[in-house]
Amino acid sequence: MTKTLAQSKLPLALLRRGKVREVYEVDREHLLLVASDRVSAFDVVMAEAIPHKGAVLTQISAFWFERLAAVIPSHYITADADQIIARIPRLSAYQETRCGVARCWSAEPNRCRSSA
Repeated sequence: MTKTLAQSKLPLALLRRGKVREVYEVDREHLLLVASDRVSAFDVVMAEAIPHKGAVLTQISAFWFERLAAVIPSHYITADADQIIARIPRLSAYQETRCGVARCWSAEPNRCRSSA
């Protein structure tokens, strides 16, 4: 049976734990986002996790952030395990595809303009 990750425990400062993701501080300008295998529906975290769910969610997000990088800027830096370990050597024991490094980013409202 494949192990699931219900909650991460990394050697970094945990900033917040959400229903599905945990956010760790790498330094003042970078965050590490970890997607667990927890399942959330209708604002409830289900008791049973889904194997590899966090890795799949992270890699789908990485695909789209990389694909759209030339179109719109984002907080995304990398979700490649080797690049993450190169940036954060303390994580060398965590060869996971469920993690992503991001810049600290302030969300700006995206306003639609009327053509009228």
